[in-house]
Amino acid sequence: MKAKYKKCLGHIERYWDKATFKSTKDGRQRLGLPKAYVSPNDSRFGRDQFYWDSYFIILGLVEAGRIDLAKGMIDNFVFLFDKLGFVPVRNTFSNLTISQPPFLTSMALEVFRYDQDKKWLARVAKAAERELKDYWQDKFGTDEQWPKHLLPNGLSRYAGSYRTSFLAEYESGWDETSRFQDRCLDFAPIDLNSLLYKYERDLATMHDILNDTKRKNAFLKAAERRKSLVNEHCWNKRKGFFFDYDHKKGKVSRFYSLAGFYPLWAGLASKEQSEAMMKNLKRFEYRHGLSNTQRRGLKKPRRQWDHPNGWPNQQWIVIKGLLNYGHYCEAGRLTEKWLDLNLKVFEETGKMWEKYDVVKGAVGHGDYRYETQAGFGWTNAVFLRLCKEFDLE
Repeated sequence: MKAKYKKCLGHIERYWDKATFKSTKDGRQRLGLPKAYVSPNDSRFGRDQFYWDSYFIILGLVEAGRIDLAKGMIDNFVFLFDKLGFVPVRNTFSNLTISQPPFLTSMALEVFRYDQDKKWLARVAKAAERELKDYWQDKFGTDEQWPKHLLPNGLSRYAGSYRTSFLAEYESGWDETSRFQDRCLDFAPIDLNSLLYKYERDLATMHDILNDTKRKNAFLKAAERRKSLVNEHCWNKRKGFFFDYDHKKGKVSRFYSLAGFYPLWAGLASKEQSEAMMKNLKRFEYRHGLSNTQRRGLKKPRRQWDHPNGWPNQQWIVIKGLLNYGHYCEAGRLTEKWLDLNLKVFEETGKMWEKYDVVKGAVGHGDYRYETQAGFGWTNAVFLRLCKEFDLE
C-alpha cells in the first residue's frame, strides 16, 4: 500500500516549487504580497493566492516540512486584511470586494503546532477577531450596494457587492451550484456558520495559549450561542442531517450537500448527530469517492460544484469530520477511494486535477467559465495529508 502512491507523492513534492511565486510589488492585475506563496497551479491561476484554497494547501505544506512558506502565506492574509479590512477571494484587483469561506484561524493553528511563535499567533488572532466581528458579523442592513453578512436570527450568510446572489455564491466558494437555487443571499449556510463556530473556538484556544482568560471565555460563550442557533435553524432531526437555513422563507432547506458535514469537521455536532449523519453518507458515496451534492434536482446547464464532481477540499472536510467522531472505518474507506481515484487519473494523464468525476472515475467536469484545471494545490495537499494521516506515504 505504501509504495502504491509513490509516483503521486513524488510529483506533488516537485510541484510545490513550480507553483510557488513571490511578487512584492503591485502589478496591472494583482496586489503585491510581502511573502512567497503557493498558487493552485502554475498556469491559469499562477501568481494568485486564494483564501480558502490556502488552508488546504497549508495542510500539505506543513506535512512537507515547508513551515516558513505556510507561515508566510498567512502573513500575506494579515497584510491584505490590514490593507483592505477583510481577506479577499484572492490578490487580484478584480476580486477585492468579497471574501471566501474563512479559514484564517485554522491555518494559524496548523502552523503554530510546528512553529510555537506566540508573538506571531497574537498578531494573527488580532486580525481574525476583527475579520469575524467587522466582516462576517457586521450589522444586518438594507444597503443596496453592500448587503450585510449578519442576519437578524444571529447567523451569518455569504454576501456580494451590489446585492447579487451571484456574487454571494462566488463568495461561498461554490461557484456555481444548485445548492442555493440562485438565491444565495437568502440562505444562512451551514458551512459558513460551522466555520465561524470554529473561529470562535479557535480564538478561545489562541487566547488560552496567550494567557488571556477573559477573551478565551468570551469566545467560548459566543461559540455556544452559535451552536445553539445552528441546531435550532439548520438541524433536521427527522432527516438526520444539517442543511442551509432559508431565512427568506423561514425554513430549513432540503438540498443535500457535503456542506452538511462541516459541523463534524468543526466539532459542533453532538455524538448523536454524527451517528445520524452516517446514515446519509450513502447519498454521496460512489465507487471513487464523495460527490459534492445530491444527484437529483440539479439546475442546467451543469454546475461544477454539483454531482458528479468530487472536490479534494470537501473530501478532507468529511473525512476529518468522521475521524473527529470516531468513524474510523468509514474515514479509511473514503480515503482509499479518493487516493485510488487520484492515482488512477494520474497514471492516465500524468497530472493531478482540481476536481474529479467520482462516478466515472475521471477528470471532473468544468462549466461555462473555464475547463477543469491541472496542478493542483489543494488536490496535492489533501493527497499528501491523507497519506500522512493514515500512514500511507
